[in-house]
Amino acid sequence: MDKIDTFIKWAETRLDEGGWVRRFYLALVTAMTWKVMVWAMSYADKAASKSGADVALVIGAVAAVSAAIQTFAFKNYLDSRK
Repeated sequence: MDKIDTFIKWAETRLDEGGWVRRFYLALVTAMTWKVMVWAMSYADKAASKSGADVALVIGAVAAVSAAIQTFAFKNYLDSRK
């Protein structure tokens, strides 16, 4: 287990000295947000025959997970820049 811990610590210091991992994670979360919004618009268009509340609940359930991940990613990115 020590070898794995040592490797992870080594990789974190080597790869994240310039903040590349943080930036990649932030870009990944931004792309995920874009995909969720595209899906939400498509779903709302396809589910036009359903009631508005049903569509809003489904979109809200999916977007809530995305928002939680965004909050984590942006907060940790900003905290790591201090």
